Amino acid sequence: MNASSISFESLSPNLIVANVNRSVQFYADVFGFTLVASVPDSGSLNWAMVQRESVTIMFQTLASIQEDVPSLNLKAGSAAMTMYIKVKNMDNLLSGVRGKVPLAVDLRTTFYGAREFAIKDPDGNVLMFAEDSPKEL
Repeated sequence: MNASSISFESLSPNLIVANVNRSVQFYADVFGFTLVASVPDSGSLNWAMVQRESVTIMFQTLASIQEDVPSLNLKAGSAAMTMYIKVKNMDNLLSGVRGKVPLAVDLRTTFYGAREFAIKDPDGNVLMFAEDSPKEL
């Protein structure tokens, strides 16, 4: 394989969730994501993709993913995803999230200079939001 000839174009996490409709609604209400695709087209969804700017996240039920990929050995109720999401205007995001969901990690500044906070989605997946601290002049 010639790695230099390969171009990675995007990464879209596929979160295994108990209720796709609930997850779509949560990410729309809390972060302003928009539903861009779903299976089926309406009703109780088995899979869906939401998008905001260049970020996409997919949601799929356990039964649906086990049908698609039978070799997966997953069990219901065990969230296994942590996402590290770099953002701009952290303070605006934090003020928009406060009161909608509890913080899993309060706003902090790390030893490597990032400002971070985290929440959990309805399925227990951790979303850590980070913004680089401005460099001192």
